[in-house]
Amino acid sequence: MIVINDSDDTRIELYRHLHGTPVSHTESGVFIAEGAKTTRALLKSKLEIVSIFALPEFYEEYSELINRRSLRSEQLFTADKAVMNEIVGFRLHEGIMAIGIQPESVPIEEVAFPAVALSGIVNSENVGAIIRNCAAFGVKSVIVDATTSSPYLRRSVRVSMGAVFNINIHYVKNIHQALFSLRKDKTVSIISAELTEDSKDIQDFAFTKKSVIVFGSEGKGIAPDLLAECDHVISISINPEIDSLNVAAASGIVLYELSKRKSG
Repeated sequence: MIVINDSDDTRIELYRHLHGTPVSHTESGVFIAEGAKTTRALLKSKLEIVSIFALPEFYEEYSELINRRSLRSEQLFTADKAVMNEIVGFRLHEGIMAIGIQPESVPIEEVAFPAVALSGIVNSENVGAIIRNCAAFGVKSVIVDATTSSPYLRRSVRVSMGAVFNINIHYVKNIHQALFSLRKDKTVSIISAELTEDSKDIQDFAFTKKSVIVFGSEGKGIAPDLLAECDHVISISINPEIDSLNVAAASGIVLYELSKRKSG
């Protein structure tokens, strides 16, 4: 194990200035797992781990998981809380973090149904919350278009509580082409979650096993051209004085209903 006494030590460069997601993380294809629960989830996952940076007590607590991953001593860093705070740029609630390698995008042909598609969701915390909801209700595949924030940004990983480590992420440049390719299977149903005049109330809707639920932009919703390509549009009945639900909150309700009422 390597003890870090100097906040300028270059060996912990990937842990520096973590207010957002450092450019170095994006360029290197890595992500940060921040906090005890998220780091534990990473240790239990199959994703490759670059290093761990933690207070000494966490190494004792997680020794079994760390040993199981066969991490080398030079991958294990420790420091006191003050040095860690100086390195990351803010006061840590918990003194444990880890760097992992972002997995490759899973080909769209390998989507597991039911699936979720994200289009134009730019808030990384919303992305993380939706992925956590997917894990909670048994959705294994999330399609992410080019206008959506990466599920591996720091805030997204943190809000997902590490659920993203066990979800297949399918990155697509063009959501229209991706959904078109899936619809070659006539049993696949593309469903938009959007409040429109023609939306079907979710309480009256029967989901099929091969459903793809599309969630759209926080501000503008699902783009009209994408909405027109969907087989169904569903909505959640809410107080008419409220324009809409937060997309992450709405996803939780929709995916709960999906998990309870899938037909053949």
